[in-house]
Amino acid sequence: MNYFGVYHSDYTRSGSGIFDAPCITKGRMMLCAHDAQSSGGVLAAAFGRIRNRRALAGSLDCPAPTPDARLVMLAYRKWGVDYPEYIEGPVATCLMDADADALVLSRDRMGEQPVFYDMQGDCVAFSDHPDTLLKAARTEPVLDADGARELFGLGPARTPGRTFYRSMRALESGCALVVQSGRAEVRRYFQIEDAPHQDDEAATVDRVRGLLEQCVEDVAPLKPAVMLSGGLDSTALTALLHARSPELLSFSVDYQDNARDFRANAFRPAMDAPYVLEAVRAYNTQHRTVTLDQADLAQTLDRAVSLRGFPGMADIDTSLLLFAREIARFNRYVVSGECGDEVFGGYPWFKGTAPLEGFPWSGSLELREGLLKKDIRDALKLREYVRDTFESRRAAADPGAEYGPDERRLRTMQRLCFEYFMANLQERAVRMCEGAGLNVLTPLCDDRLVQYVYNVPWAMKFMGGQEKGLFRAAVRDLLPDALLHRKKSPYPKTCSPIYTRIVRDMALRMAADSEAPVFELVDRDRFVALAESELNPVDTPWYGQLMAGPQLLGYLWQVNRWLRDRNISIWL
Repeated sequence: MNYFGVYHSDYTRSGSGIFDAPCITKGRMMLCAHDAQSSGGVLAAAFGRIRNRRALAGSLDCPAPTPDARLVMLAYRKWGVDYPEYIEGPVATCLMDADADALVLSRDRMGEQPVFYDMQGDCVAFSDHPDTLLKAARTEPVLDADGARELFGLGPARTPGRTFYRSMRALESGCALVVQSGRAEVRRYFQIEDAPHQDDEAATVDRVRGLLEQCVEDVAPLKPAVMLSGGLDSTALTALLHARSPELLSFSVDYQDNARDFRANAFRPAMDAPYVLEAVRAYNTQHRTVTLDQADLAQTLDRAVSLRGFPGMADIDTSLLLFAREIARFNRYVVSGECGDEVFGGYPWFKGTAPLEGFPWSGSLELREGLLKKDIRDALKLREYVRDTFESRRAAADPGAEYGPDERRLRTMQRLCFEYFMANLQERAVRMCEGAGLNVLTPLCDDRLVQYVYNVPWAMKFMGGQEKGLFRAAVRDLLPDALLHRKKSPYPKTCSPIYTRIVRDMALRMAADSEAPVFELVDRDRFVALAESELNPVDTPWYGQLMAGPQLLGYLWQVNRWLRDRNISIWL
């Protein structure tokens, strides 16, 4: 946890019991943060990295080394509650003004920094972690019907703005919560805009290359290591970083006996190891392969819930946490290729011409619904909820009839992918790396790059008839052919039957626990039947590209731990 605050509250005692950072109190306001500023009746803080801090400091007539929290305070004094639109980069901010009776709480443009809040009357409590609001008794631990629908119908993703708790909200990316004299509203200060694309193919390739160079240039001074999978995204970033820092550390992840257990399928066509080796040779990086143990993956499921504050992606989360722990031994910062597939169109659901009829990364509704007790199924009506949610979000994402049918469908799909799938993976990356003491940098979700590429016609994104063809064209002089044209392969997960056995045993022990809270919702017999089934780890996934049978058991195990450890009441 990085910060906790309350605004307009009679409860402003020290937060030392829930957070070890200094706490500043002014009247009915309190802010606990390691980097906060106080002046007169104003409290300010910033959490993350201000990308344009030099230009911002110039606009505010202050020296560049000025602390970020001080920049926020000065920006508020110059631009008032509209100051968030002038701050760029993966940074959340808070500004409380006792004299003006105002609060501004902002989240960054692409949603890299999480912000949670709970409003009770005119009091607002907020933090970057949901558990903090529970520990501070600012949120009741209640799972209501809509929370359960999100948990089982869309989880581990969540609808923008929602959490699984009845009263807790998540601030959406590019938004600010503004409270003035008891009146609260969420204002959108940034969003990806639909606009005509004016550049021809050659100019588009050049512009994308320039933006990639700029995004990497922004993080290069931190001298980060790089997560290297041998895929297009991570290899291109490695090449760009290597040009700026020849002494580059790179890391890849693998699993014990993976060469024996791996089976190629449509979602994972090839192992990473041969491609990683070629990339290491091409850029002469100082490379380490982190090999993970199956038992460690399962034993860390509980820790992953604590880091997210919610059930997550099971061993897809824990593998990243264990991977990040090893990287953190050598560097404080690491570059990840996260978001490249969302921005440039690398996922399988961007292919084909089928009508857009649901969230393609969050399927298997029959399986999801079938695990619930009959009375819970009847009460929740998951299919209707998911359908209505999809239709509502699709309508909001639709760019309009001025685009042709295919372009319109793909633009809509991409916006939905940003809101649901990318948001979940961003949370995973930030939380797991942060929990390991590592700062993850994701240049491919830089808002300048995302805004430009979003408006590039999809025929041009698929340049050369290949997914991410535009990206490949922009970096073709940097990569060996085998890496430039490698077929899309997602983050590597374990295919080990050992992991499947371990998570099955954990699931069956949970099923034998008469007090396991998850079985207030889940049918115990159906769950046991699932646990005792074949659980082929390379089956078609029920979420994303990686979460098949073993991951479903792991997810439900995490749901149970989340309900139990937070003493969550279920009110349907």
